Amino acid sequence: MMNVLNRTTLEYIKSANEAIYPTASWIHDPDMSSVSGVPSRYWKIVGDAVQEMTAAEKDSNHLTTVQQEKMAEIDVHTTELILGGFEYPASSGGYFSLSMEAQSNLEGLHQVRDDTSIAYPVEWNHIDNADKLSLADSDAVSAFYLTALGVVRGHRDSGTSLKDQVRAATTVAAVEAISDNRT
Repeated sequence: MMNVLNRTTLEYIKSANEAIYPTASWIHDPDMSSVSGVPSRYWKIVGDAVQEMTAAEKDSNHLTTVQQEKMAEIDVHTTELILGGFEYPASSGGYFSLSMEAQSNLEGLHQVRDDTSIAYPVEWNHIDNADKLSLADSDAVSAFYLTALGVVRGHRDSGTSLKDQVRAATTVAAVEAISDNRT
């Protein structure tokens, strides 16, 4: 049994039966020390040696892919931040959901806030259902809605700002250096 590496796909298999993996397509017992900790997309085969790509090779082969992956990470983090909810009023300790359903419900309430058939106060449960907020009138509904909208917009805008940095990056290293430290 030996380790094998596919010359085309860079699939690495440990303790393989070498008879099943012909040397035309597979490197037998490759020295992987030069690519330890390096993602396989940055490996290249030179003869039977496995090497890390140069920065220029990484840029020419993977810049668009790395940018797309970084933007997808930003999208995931933006969604996580939004789903974390928002505090209202500020420093009250009362957190409210910003799930898509909650946003839709809040949008609906905001649209009909001045309708005379709305009975005030309107009560809105905290995200953990431990307590509730009483919205006394249409102005209170509007303030609550605008705060929620501002939080969602803030998270989306901060994500867009990071994506602008990713779009402007001209090297893989520059993209990888962009950190999404939003909380």
